[in-house]
Amino acid sequence: MKHMSILLLATGCLGTRDVVPDWLDEAQSTDESVEAIAKAKCGDEDTGIEAATGFAVSGTIEELATGEGPIDPTILCAYALDPTPVLSGGEPTVMAASEVCDNGDYYVGGLSNPPSIGMFISIADCDASAQTVMKSATGVDFDDVKDLSDGEEFSGHTVYLVTLEYGNVINDNFSDYDGDAVTAGFMAGFVMDVDDAYVGGASLSCTGCADFYYLDGDTDDGMFATGGTRNSATDETVRAVFFAPGAPIFTYKANDGGAHTWDPQLFGSLPGYASFLLFSAIN
Repeated sequence: MKHMSILLLATGCLGTRDVVPDWLDEAQSTDESVEAIAKAKCGDEDTGIEAATGFAVSGTIEELATGEGPIDPTILCAYALDPTPVLSGGEPTVMAASEVCDNGDYYVGGLSNPPSIGMFISIADCDASAQTVMKSATGVDFDDVKDLSDGEEFSGHTVYLVTLEYGNVINDNFSDYDGDAVTAGFMAGFVMDVDDAYVGGASLSCTGCADFYYLDGDTDDGMFATGGTRNSATDETVRAVFFAPGAPIFTYKANDGGAHTWDPQLFGSLPGYASFLLFSAIN
């Protein structure tokens, strides 16, 4: 894979958000790095520029707190990340980046050589000096993009977003966690059946690693407790959302007593990121 800090997409013109994100590791930079993030291909707009080589990933952005699109997409950028270096303690590599469309959709093109462990789409502030959201990381399965050719697109892929304000609320409700989960990062996700309906009564596990928190609909006694006792399983009425602050990279499992079966997944959190793990049942 060509190692560039930001790959200029030829699918559009240079964007107006002429900012290289401060959080981008300078060690990833090369002389070929660009000084602006590309403008995404949004809708049927004709940019007048020849299409880029490589494939694209596109879809919608959903705020975790509301289930709706971002309030102000004009300040956000989308990044395609290769997480391979994370396995050895490094930082994910930025494969390509673009502005988020004004309607809240994203489109990242000019991609090639997808990593076999999958890739991430991250949504973050274009200008990291004016932070409004946590950096997010939602997975893209290798099987969904491995056979894409130049000009082809994996579309309709929903990615998730946590505002900085909501991230701090989540952190304040991690009752037994001593650190700062916004800084340390946390893993979040959903547990679903084969039809993508949310599954209540499911719990996560891994061998001696993360501490899990399960969201409920009554915040009077905290986001993750009922009657003063920590919730022990997902609640389908709030989209079966779970959290794990500072989650290490391990194999995670979901279980609801045998009603459904989920494949184990290798996953974890990244410092400063809200990383999203989706459990979709195989039966």
